[in-house]
Amino acid sequence: SATAASPETPKKPVSTKYQDVTVEDPYQWLEQDNDPQVKAWSGTQNQRTRQYLDRLPDRAAIEKQLTEWYAKTSPSYSSLVSRPGILFAMKFQPPKQQQLLVTLTSADDLKSEKVVLDPNVLDPKGTTAIDWFVPSLDGKHVAVSLSKGGSEDGTLHFYETATGKALPDRIAHVQYPTAGGSAAWNADGTGVYYTRFPRKGERPDADLNFYQQVYFHKIGTPDSEDTYSIGKDFPRIAEIALEAARDGKYVLATVANGDGGDFAHYLLAPDGTWKQITQFSDEIKIAHLGRDNALYLVSRAGAPRGKILRLPLDVPELKNAAEIVAAGDAVIERIVPTSDALFVGDLLGGPSQIRRFDLNGKNETIIPLPQISAVQEMLALEDGSLLFRDITYTEPAAWFNCPSQKTEPVKTALRSTSPVSFTDIEVRREFATSKDGTKIPLNILFGKGC
Repeated sequence: SATAASPETPKKPVSTKYQDVTVEDPYQWLEQDNDPQVKAWSGTQNQRTRQYLDRLPDRAAIEKQLTEWYAKTSPSYSSLVSRPGILFAMKFQPPKQQQLLVTLTSADDLKSEKVVLDPNVLDPKGTTAIDWFVPSLDGKHVAVSLSKGGSEDGTLHFYETATGKALPDRIAHVQYPTAGGSAAWNADGTGVYYTRFPRKGERPDADLNFYQQVYFHKIGTPDSEDTYSIGKDFPRIAEIALEAARDGKYVLATVANGDGGDFAHYLLAPDGTWKQITQFSDEIKIAHLGRDNALYLVSRAGAPRGKILRLPLDVPELKNAAEIVAAGDAVIERIVPTSDALFVGDLLGGPSQIRRFDLNGKNETIIPLPQISAVQEMLALEDGSLLFRDITYTEPAAWFNCPSQKTEPVKTALRSTSPVSFTDIEVRREFATSKDGTKIPLNILFGKGC
């Protein structure tokens, strides 16, 4: 049968003024998802599209082939976190609906894998997901934000790493899509600093998913006894990320002013007091605690591609930060300070690059990567080496280990496989010059020998 006609789409003009310019939108009414008329329109469009797709002559064969390939999808590992003698990771394991939280003794010992938390067992319906997790500094416990039904409204749970046993502690509404969520353990693992949204009655209902603050929870106590730490003066749309120093002496709070790309940074000192290190106007875009009693910063002030500063924590004021890596042609996306090196993740107009420096920014070395690839994650191991996850157009994602004093990375056992081989495909990077002389990067995939 012929495909049904398109549903009637009436025009309902709405005029909006933007800086003295009036813009008319005749279809703004379609943005109201819960409007019965919109639901009916969408339903008719879906039915028409389904009817068209089902009539395509090759659809059944394509569906069969894709189903076979998807069934052969290998496990993959992401969100790695290192603790002494142990690696934590999120594991995607088809056909399970949700990712698992697992541990390994190293990235090359898959037989050592242990499941700490499987949400698919916790909720056989597959509607409970791990939003994020943070292990204690000794790795003996792990805090996990869990949410249901795709809500991303996370409740913080606590588990013993070795046994997967759940502790009785629960803290609701630590995570939400408006600002995400985060946590950082104290030095001895007796408690966590965590992001907290307002409780019912503390603010108007319209603000209950905003005004994120930081509270402290002592393990084994009710969350009603948790204490306020910082955040009352943060913006309504603040998004807080917490990071603890490896020795637990300091906690860093990175505060985003919504999604606009401006950040402020606050440091919790060993004496329990918070100190503001940077303001939104300072253009400090990235900050991480080093293992040498210093804070490493990526500044865009006068450096659109980024430069790196080092700030000693015994004089934690931005004016005391020294530039250790100058701005260059690459855009600095990540920094990972280890025990004896600073690894820098760059973007070179598309492909990734990793550079290694001494902690003072000297002795630059470029780490060789697979050709035209994207580095997705980087983390420091306890021995000072670097683990990074890399993916190319022709090779699935894999984790590489770059030893502290060496430059040649080694692919680890944490690698994905593909049911389809791309060994006969070549990738070439070209540049097309526009009329104004701008060079536009272009990645071209073609068969070898073509």
